[in-house]
Amino acid sequence: MSTAQEPDLTGVLPVEQLKVTPSGPVEGFCFPEIDHRPSAPFKASRWRLDPGLWSNWDQHEVLEAWMVASGTGSVWREEEETPVGPGDVVLMPSQVRHRLHNTGSVPMTLFSVWWPPTAQASTATDSGRTQRA
Repeated sequence: MSTAQEPDLTGVLPVEQLKVTPSGPVEGFCFPEIDHRPSAPFKASRWRLDPGLWSNWDQHEVLEAWMVASGTGSVWREEEETPVGPGDVVLMPSQVRHRLHNTGSVPMTLFSVWWPPTAQASTATDSGRTQRA
């Protein structure tokens, strides 16, 4: 009897370009599949925003968290502005319009994770507070 080979989940994840923005590429992490299903319940990316630039407005069904690795800026959720810097984590509830402005003098590097909403997850991220890691 043949059994399916389990994917190696211990190595470095491969990265692919998801899209190109005015400031450069948005790179996504490719999680291996197990039995034709994703091995992680979320998707992730790494992206950068150069000094003085704004990201495009974004709005989607998924919930999203941005983790600031370097640089300083302001996250806009609808009309609310929140200053952010290294170590900050910002939550975006489902269907909340959001964007980022790099207000500093060096590029901002961010990591983003997103996942489908559930009743429990939507309640947990409703405030969209910024937290220092």
